[in-house]
Amino acid sequence: MTTKYYSVFSVVIALLFSFSHSSSFGQNTSSPDANRKIVISYFDEVINKGKLNRMGEFFSQDYIWHQMNGTDIHSSHDSAHIAMIRSVYSAIPDIRYTIDNIVAEGDMIAVNSTVTGTANSVMFGLSGGQKKVQFKQMFFFRLANNKITEEWEVVDVDGMKAQLAK
Repeated sequence: MTTKYYSVFSVVIALLFSFSHSSSFGQNTSSPDANRKIVISYFDEVINKGKLNRMGEFFSQDYIWHQMNGTDIHSSHDSAHIAMIRSVYSAIPDIRYTIDNIVAEGDMIAVNSTVTGTANSVMFGLSGGQKKVQFKQMFFFRLANNKITEEWEVVDVDGMKAQLAK
């Protein structure tokens, strides 16, 4: 009889351990479709309309921005992330992101986008000189409780540099 109780106890402990080590344990997670709508709204309302005052609606306080150089920035929605977006708006004031593809799987969203605009200031050490630019940018977002908690992005920097160098 003691062996049976240890066996059931072991299974319960194993299940609790596996759930407690999953990324969504104890969180009110949304459906992939709801997460997709949040990310689309972020692009429409914040990025394309320049409404930086709405960042708090989309990003958690403990948001992590995983940069292309491997650096992770623990950034609330009013610090490094906004500074980066402002620098992009300064260099390409008419910037426009078009979502070409979006895939939702669990708490992750992948976005493939085309970015267009007119570069009017120095970028990557090259003069913008009112040059039209178009480049690809990919994003991966993790969401929890209807907020973006992590972001990874890959920008076609070489493609943009080639356009600016012409």
